[in-house]
Amino acid sequence: MTQQSAVLSWRKVSLYGTGQLGVMLLARYFFQWLNYYSDSGKGTDTGALLVGTIVGMMFFAFRIFDGVSDPIAGALGDHWVAKGRQRRSLLWFSFLIPPFSLALIFAPNHAMPMTLRWVLMASGMFLFFVGYTLYAIPYWSLVDDYSQGDEKTRSRLSNSLGIGVLLATAITAVASPKMVQSMGYWGTAVALAVFGAGLMCLPYFAAPRGIEQVEVKKAPPLFQSLGASLKDLRFVRVIILFAGSQMSFTVMTASAAYIAVDLLHGDEGDVTSLMTPMLLAAFAIFPFVPSFARRVGWEKASLLASFALGAAYMGAGFLGQAIVGSAMTTAMIAFALAGPGTAFILGLEGEAIARSAELSEFKSTSMYFGVYNFIVKALNGLALFITSLLSAQNTVASVRAMPIVAGALCVSGVVLYLALGRLVPAAPTKEIVEG
Repeated sequence: MTQQSAVLSWRKVSLYGTGQLGVMLLARYFFQWLNYYSDSGKGTDTGALLVGTIVGMMFFAFRIFDGVSDPIAGALGDHWVAKGRQRRSLLWFSFLIPPFSLALIFAPNHAMPMTLRWVLMASGMFLFFVGYTLYAIPYWSLVDDYSQGDEKTRSRLSNSLGIGVLLATAITAVASPKMVQSMGYWGTAVALAVFGAGLMCLPYFAAPRGIEQVEVKKAPPLFQSLGASLKDLRFVRVIILFAGSQMSFTVMTASAAYIAVDLLHGDEGDVTSLMTPMLLAAFAIFPFVPSFARRVGWEKASLLASFALGAAYMGAGFLGQAIVGSAMTTAMIAFALAGPGTAFILGLEGEAIARSAELSEFKSTSMYFGVYNFIVKALNGLALFITSLLSAQNTVASVRAMPIVAGALCVSGVVLYLALGRLVPAAPTKEIVEG
């Protein structure tokens, strides 16, 4: 395949990004409404639909299982390709599992026996995390397959993943409450499942011409590939850099309600007023991410974005004061300042992982995505735990500390990335120097 043939059109790049939008719509709806749905009916004659604390424990347990299964799914994807098969064909085996399982999760109702409610919930959650992993790891790995070594295409594909995350976040935050009011939890889940399934199969058709020619090669054993990825210092640095930013994003998302209520003296509805400026600013910046990253390199672009994001978050620790207009206006501006950094982090994440795999010993793209996803999930759990410790203090100072901690996590990722850079051996090629 020639370099020119590897450059995908914007239409195919958009087709690829629809998969991220589809799977993230399902995940965001699941995460956003699970606890509230489980407690529905609490305090009434019918009683709670399910015990929310037990559902939360189930979610945590399945989340751990989900993370552990990521490297396994990565190894399966690499072995699939090693046998001369196209990685994109794996999408057909998994794209229906998350939509179907989402419908199971939100199927229980008060008319059902309690045992049936728990069976539907537990089986739905298990299938969701299995299907999510089996779909997402091969799908994200297509960044490498579809780019065919072309940096411009890889940057565009990676950027489309970030756009998909933010679009899904915006849609579920704005549209799902109204859908739940009119259609109910299960009706909304079914509607999103049908829509999401349609989006999730479209990336198969985004492949460049000539993708049918797959090289047959020998894939390394699971533990050998896993060990090689964890020993790859360049990849470890990528994990640290982006994990810091991901943890900070998790802390800020979780703390938005506390900022709106405890610092700004509003209510839960004001969370939308805080998140909307950040999302709009991120969407405005996304079109410029690929070209800027190609100009300065994804590494410098990621470092600048992480540092800027950390500074914006730490500045949010001083919210509650009317510096520009009202206190709410000041807060909206502060959240908007985090939008550009968010766009770059989400837009460059896939490219950084694919690039690390490309320069590795075994070029195990799916394994690298699997290992990255596993570690980041675990660290995001730690980020939520830190947030819960701060929220338990129930003071204004603890709420102010949340964005400061988020910013510190982001900056720490940058510092550790730069510190570990001294241990990376000199790159033998120009490509590695630039990457």
